[in-house]
Amino acid sequence: MVASIGKIASPSQGASYFERDGYYGRDDPAHKEASDWAGRGAEELGLSGPVDSDAFRNILEGKVPGGRQLGRKDLDGNIQHRPGRDVTLSAPKSVSLMALVGGDERIVDAHDRAVGRTLAWIEKNAVETRMQDRETGAMVRAGGQKMVAATFRHDTSRNLDPQLHTHAVVANMVQGEDQKWRTMVDDGLFKGKMTIGAIYRAELAQGLQELGYGIEKTHPDGRFEIAGVSRDVIEEFSTRRSEIEAAMREHGLGRTGDNPHLAARATLMTRAAKRDVERGELRRSWERQAAEMGFSAETVRAKARKAERKLPAPDLFTDRGRPAAEAASWAVEHLSERQAVFGHGDLLAAVLSREPGAVTVEAAERAVSELEREGGLHAARGLDHGRHWTTDAAIGRESEAIALMHAGQGSGKPIMRRWIAETKLHGRRLNEGQKEAVKMVLASKARVVGVQGYAGTGKTTMLKRLRTLGESRDYRAMGLAPSASAARTLERESGIESETLQRFLARHAGVIEGRGTVKGLRQLRASFSKTVLVVDESSLASSEQMRSLLKAATTLRVPRVVLVGDEKQLGAVEAGKPCGKKREPSSMSGSTSGWPRPTPTMAAFLAWSLRTAGEQRSQSGWRRAAVVMQDWSSDGDGTRQSGPAHPL
Repeated sequence: MVASIGKIASPSQGASYFERDGYYGRDDPAHKEASDWAGRGAEELGLSGPVDSDAFRNILEGKVPGGRQLGRKDLDGNIQHRPGRDVTLSAPKSVSLMALVGGDERIVDAHDRAVGRTLAWIEKNAVETRMQDRETGAMVRAGGQKMVAATFRHDTSRNLDPQLHTHAVVANMVQGEDQKWRTMVDDGLFKGKMTIGAIYRAELAQGLQELGYGIEKTHPDGRFEIAGVSRDVIEEFSTRRSEIEAAMREHGLGRTGDNPHLAARATLMTRAAKRDVERGELRRSWERQAAEMGFSAETVRAKARKAERKLPAPDLFTDRGRPAAEAASWAVEHLSERQAVFGHGDLLAAVLSREPGAVTVEAAERAVSELEREGGLHAARGLDHGRHWTTDAAIGRESEAIALMHAGQGSGKPIMRRWIAETKLHGRRLNEGQKEAVKMVLASKARVVGVQGYAGTGKTTMLKRLRTLGESRDYRAMGLAPSASAARTLERESGIESETLQRFLARHAGVIEGRGTVKGLRQLRASFSKTVLVVDESSLASSEQMRSLLKAATTLRVPRVVLVGDEKQLGAVEAGKPCGKKREPSSMSGSTSGWPRPTPTMAAFLAWSLRTAGEQRSQSGWRRAAVVMQDWSSDGDGTRQSGPAHPL
């Protein structure tokens, strides 16, 4: 029960697919009755009620009523226009069973309402276009667009199991406040996929509860089933899912929940041709199948009717916003434990998933706004498109980490002078990037330096040479990595004795927390007096781990901490690439006067390094510390010297 978003190959294929989808007989009037137009753009075009095939085809082709054609001309002068996106919202299997086998049409209505409210949120928050800014002339994103969408409700899977779901075709055609029609920027749909699914689930769950049905949460993301429908019955009517899971096992692709992209591939691999069916006979076969399982939909429905009669009347004196406020506070605490900066969509999804049906998306939005007004949330500015939030605790952690890093700039002495390192590296089988990284680490006077180790650039070869040159000056290299396997790999390939970052921090917890004796601290400092601490895959460390590491390194007076990471591997978003933006590939250090906004390379590298654990999938880690950098970075003249950060 998730939202899926797919591409429509071409207008003709899209129109054919949705006009006659194979779930209904050719002349079945129920097919047209299950379609509808949605969006303010559709209203603007006078489109309402069942979807007309000719109008639908024209919309997919980008033909605006009045004669304008959207799209771009190719080299042959032909118009190329993407039709749009298919947003599919699918009900839980138990909901489909009660609606289609149990015959409760009210559930179908609740599903339709949930779809409508979800599409309203998509139109308001996820649909954008590009247009020229009148003041700067630059192309910018613009929201508040009127959307044109066509919905098609289906009631079976490809295996002819009962499966209530709606295809919402969001056309690549939007109208702005200036009344002009433009194409759509659709990455907001893909980035908001989890939020879209959470909104649909929350709205559907609330509608079901109003009908007296009990809701049982099955997954942390808010997925649920109707109480009284057993897991055995659900699996019996889920042959399509079983097919996909079997295909993934056969090809060693893991579990569907762990690998959504691979699950999508398995879905395509196992897709069967659609078939025309006689719906009455299909329903009778479902009823026979349910009876064989000993499942009585009527019993579950009767319990729901009884519960519905006992539902309390709305209490005007009850604080209706309290559940949303409690869920919002919990969501902020939950997200801020692992992420310094999190997206508005992620926050909404967390609020809605805490207790399915307890909070609507409108109530969740109000609760988030109230937290901002009270100071529990702060808008994170200077990031990529979309709204982002941070908290006082996150800002405090980031500020302390940046202060610790800044305090170590220029406080040490070179391990080896640059010209000596150049001599020792001459003729060695290292490329210029590797050599420059080694020289930068050895010759720096900063405690903390950064190396961008892109995949395939010989990071471990560079580290091996760094280790040997350090050892020639009686310095030992010590490696830290985010996992035991990564630590073993680092040690095996570079020769640097390594352990996990977590173990290092646990062993020095007393130092980090300010405990211990003067004698003990003196001994520890002596043991680290000639240590190069190499932190591999540093971008996977949480902000709290990085803060603790820098505090330990500062207290122990570690001469050099080398943060190694790979920005490309992390899939950084454009506006959040402070380490790479406006900087030449060979840059080592210097002022930031050439940047669009004064942002020190040292702090920028820290922003890159302070990645929340597991956050690489959401692509938001590059936005780390963007909030605190804005006020910290400028010295008045718009520049600040920074510590080195070198790409291999």
